[in-house]
Amino acid sequence: MKSNTPASPSTPSRRVLIVEDETLVGLALRNNLERLGHVVVAQADDAQNAIELFRKHTPELVLVDIRLGSGGVDGIELASKLMAERRCPMIILSAYSDPELHARASAAGVFGYLVKPASPESLGAQIEVAFARFTELQDLADENTDLRQTLETRKLVERAKGILMKRLNLSEPEAHKRLQTESQKRRIGLAEISKTLIDSEDLLGG
Repeated sequence: MKSNTPASPSTPSRRVLIVEDETLVGLALRNNLERLGHVVVAQADDAQNAIELFRKHTPELVLVDIRLGSGGVDGIELASKLMAERRCPMIILSAYSDPELHARASAAGVFGYLVKPASPESLGAQIEVAFARFTELQDLADENTDLRQTLETRKLVERAKGILMKRLNLSEPEAHKRLQTESQKRRIGLAEISKTLIDSEDLLGG
């Protein structure tokens, strides 16, 4: 039985850019995406057009045909260029299930690979998988950023404590307490107060 049911309330509506140089294929994709409840913001027919529309519409998802005709840039190369500007889930569309193309797409960092013609069901499933993978990687990147910031703060605090211990003849707990007190009094973080102290020490040639 043909399904005309849009995406369920639990499935978010995504803003999608289609990059497909065959108009009829692009229209079929648009129809399937809209049946799934997504919004197609634009359709590009070559790499340059895709870059311009990507910048203009800031889509949440890009579907890229692997073959883009003339221009010398294929869909995988285009996906790499777009992700270098702004990361978002990208799915490569191909008429062939080629292991070499799979490997290239994976190395480029795309989040899905779909063989055409794709049914609405397989398209919808691939979109959700792509967003799940993207979210996992984003969460991991955020965790790594938080960890780097934490380590950097610890380094600054340790160096600032050393300066206070040397200059004021304080113990380590006393130096740490002094930093905390100054941080609260000035209403700035420990990292910032520590960096201010370190910069002052460097300026004085300590």
